[in-house]
Amino acid sequence: MKRILTIQDISCVGKCSLTVALPIISALGVETAILPTAVLSTHTMFKNFTFHDLTDEIVPIANHWKSENIDFDCIYTG
Repeated sequence: MKRILTIQDISCVGKCSLTVALPIISALGVETAILPTAVLSTHTMFKNFTFHDLTDEIVPIANHWKSENIDFDCIYTG
């Protein structure tokens, strides 16, 4: 089975980013891994949304995957 990594933020409310990409890619029969770059309370068209940056976690996560010999056939950013 092919494996894709999608690197995006996740908005807790709103039809965008990881909440949309994950089910669509999975429906295609592709194993989907996620790497969230941030967590937002809503997408950015809402006023006063909250934002938590996760970019400091990207390298540690990637290093863990490398130590586990996890690789990807494709990387999708959004």
